[in-house]
Amino acid sequence: MSTLDRYILSAFLRIFGLVLVSLIGVILIVDFVEHIDAFVDQGLTPTLVVIYYFYNLPSFIDMSLPMSTLLATVFTLGTLNRNYEIAALKACGISLYRITRSLLWLGVFLTVFQFLFQNFLVMPFNHKNKQMAREYLKPVRTPTVLREVIRQDLNGNIVVFSQYFPKQNRGAEVAIYSFNDSTLQQRWDYVRMNWIDSLGVWEYKNGVQRTFSAGGEVAFEKLPEVGNVPLTLTPGDIEKEEIRPDEMNIFQLAKFIEKKRILGLNPRHWITDFHFKIAFIFTGFITIFLGISFALQGSRENLAPAVGKSIFALFIYYIFIM
Repeated sequence: MSTLDRYILSAFLRIFGLVLVSLIGVILIVDFVEHIDAFVDQGLTPTLVVIYYFYNLPSFIDMSLPMSTLLATVFTLGTLNRNYEIAALKACGISLYRITRSLLWLGVFLTVFQFLFQNFLVMPFNHKNKQMAREYLKPVRTPTVLREVIRQDLNGNIVVFSQYFPKQNRGAEVAIYSFNDSTLQQRWDYVRMNWIDSLGVWEYKNGVQRTFSAGGEVAFEKLPEVGNVPLTLTPGDIEKEEIRPDEMNIFQLAKFIEKKRILGLNPRHWITDFHFKIAFIFTGFITIFLGISFALQGSRENLAPAVGKSIFALFIYYIFIM
């Protein structure tokens, strides 16, 4: 690494660290003020509050990275420009690309870092954080209806409840899929399924069985109007909370979307979320490009317009992601 690269990176990292810590502090204070009533009402101990914010910390860092990168780029290059250091470098025949090359490579590193950080730290911590919030900060309520509940039986069959009513232990528009090496073999559809607690079994009403042959033929069989469904799942298994799609990393979400497609469900909302997660990874690299543009435009003597543009751009950005 050349002396020029070390000089620019050291200036960048000093400002970046200061801005990052400041932003995390601001976000933490705002969040604490917003939730302090809930902490007091639910009687959370100081230890639980610290644990809550420990799980929140990776998310705060992730939110602060784009703004920190943009402002650090603007201040670093803006200061060099104001002190005529960039003009001196250009007079020596050094191109703007060569001057900013170390920052561009840092943007590539940030992209890789954000990918790993989001998928292996932010998402698992978010899941823990939301579990704590649901357990301690929000009153426990049994939902009236659960939609598109997907569970796997012990025999490997996939059970999909279009609607599940926890208070009545009743499912509506239920489909059960039997696979063999990822190939759909049989499917059972029931208009309604009720849990008979005294017998410990599921009773269906109005069912149809489809059998799929290797040649692509489908055999239909209308089942008796009322009967039992051989499931090991209980209402407790169905109501048990699993990791939610918005708390999944990219790999888990991709599998979730594919499973929805296979089961004939509409994954459009989660495809949008998947694309957002991919796009967010590149924010560090993009903000460095923006910072270079903002810092080297306009007056050399005044950094305020560049900083103003940066804050405005990030304000619009955060409005969209929220």
